[in-house]
Amino acid sequence: MSVSDTRNKKQVSTLKEKLTQDQELINPCFQEYNISAKCLERNRYDYDKCSLQFENYRCCKKLWGKIIHSRRMENIKPYIPLPEEREKIKQEYIKSKQKKKMYF
Repeated sequence: MSVSDTRNKKQVSTLKEKLTQDQELINPCFQEYNISAKCLERNRYDYDKCSLQFENYRCCKKLWGKIIHSRRMENIKPYIPLPEEREKIKQEYIKSKQKKKMYF
């Protein structure tokens, strides 16, 4: 095993560790998840009182699922954009879908 192989394995290991520790990097809907969880806590786990937060979380997961799928199909990496790029990518995706609807 060469020195470069060892470095690459260490880099991959470090990245995996960082990703598992930092949910915000791997979950574009982490904020919505936290909002839903806090709502449940505040309302003593009465799910009916948090339906708006749950719906928002579901919409977020659906939107980002489509964006990630689209990026995979177009081989755009990283498939899950970094947090600082997400708002821009989300707006571009929404605009592109609106343009397609106009033509049909």
